Amino acid sequence: MKHRDLSNPYYTYWRSFLSASASWSRTRIVDYQLQELRRVVTWAYELTPAYRRRFDDAGVSPETLYHLSDIRLFPFLEKRHLRDGLEDHSVGLRGRYYRATGGSTGVPVRMYHTPRAFGRELASKAHQYQRIGWKEGDRELVMRGLVIPQDSGIEFVEDLNTLRCSSYLLTPSYMERYYRAAKEFRPDWLRCYPSSGYVFAKFLEDRGYTLPVYGVLCASEPLYEFQRVTFERVFSGARVFSHYGHYEMAALAGYCEANSYRYHVLPHYGYVELLDEDDNPVVTKGQTGEIVATSFIMEATPIIRYRTGDHATYWGPGCEMCSRPYQVWENVDGRTQDYIVTRTGRHLTGTMLNDHDNTYDDLVQFQFYQNEPGVVVFRYIPKLIPMSHGLGGLDAFLRRQLRRKLGDDVKLVLEKTDQISRSVSGKHRFILQESGVQ
Repeated sequence: MKHRDLSNPYYTYWRSFLSASASWSRTRIVDYQLQELRRVVTWAYELTPAYRRRFDDAGVSPETLYHLSDIRLFPFLEKRHLRDGLEDHSVGLRGRYYRATGGSTGVPVRMYHTPRAFGRELASKAHQYQRIGWKEGDRELVMRGLVIPQDSGIEFVEDLNTLRCSSYLLTPSYMERYYRAAKEFRPDWLRCYPSSGYVFAKFLEDRGYTLPVYGVLCASEPLYEFQRVTFERVFSGARVFSHYGHYEMAALAGYCEANSYRYHVLPHYGYVELLDEDDNPVVTKGQTGEIVATSFIMEATPIIRYRTGDHATYWGPGCEMCSRPYQVWENVDGRTQDYIVTRTGRHLTGTMLNDHDNTYDDLVQFQFYQNEPGVVVFRYIPKLIPMSHGLGGLDAFLRRQLRRKLGDDVKLVLEKTDQISRSVSGKHRFILQESGVQ
């Protein structure tokens, strides 16, 4: 059967465009992005009352854009604007449909998508995946936030050639079913949330099961070093590919095929700024900034200078390995509140807590929880048969390892559990911080 996306003209057109423009020079990319910024700003200014009002208040208009840097004169779009004023920020296009996120930063976000924007979104992701050999029609085992109606937690989607397994039901009995179904299906790729794929990989490893795949395609959560190393070990050297994106469809970045662990920002998808705490551009290698993005594909709800609340670490203006003149990030550090606040005010990000060692090897799943500065609850599900850790056992081992990572200005509480809850979309939060922790 023909892969569903290949029957979608929005998808096939954008795939062709991205392939044809993949070798553009930096000058050609700058010209294209300026052209698209002018088009998007004009569209929003002429067709939405909220953007017109906000641009007028800031003293800017489409004519303000002479250079890419002029976008910094325009006001930011924040999550609260879409939450409280969606209709005034949107265009009444025929065929638009409503979407909402759960609000991982504490503020739910609402917007309208269109079939054309969604087709281009899918094509943009496919364009990135093909860098490591993926193609339409390949067999995929999928573990993402999908509601599976069958009691088995398993669903086969023929026109996408995917075997879907519920990421809400990652218990040993269900994962045994997933493994047996996957072994018969023989997937080429595992597409997953990193947290879901990690739990499944640890299950396979603990039981000595093998499941050969070409690669693991990760998205929607930060991919940590300990997860990547586990995937490569359990899936016999499979390529691990991660991409960053979001429902607002304003920024997309994916690993390079030549240097697998850095993100290349796709310039045809949107204009992406990386800004420091004073809203100045981040241009120093190793410096972290907030991702602020303007979408080139969102039409029904234009997204212009959107503060994502996500952070990335800047690497450079291009890649020396593949020669693409794309903005390169060393890593994506996750949401604004994906850090632990110590008693003395230090911020510990997920990346800082995940230097690869054996701290988490005997755990099925874990989570850092914080509801007051300086105090952290480490929730964990141990493997059925953990290794021997000598005097004091697993708890004492975890306390020693985590104390080294957290430092002396954090009170650590260990909480053994048999279940760690997920979000409504099936994602797992590695660091769960209550609002108000500053």
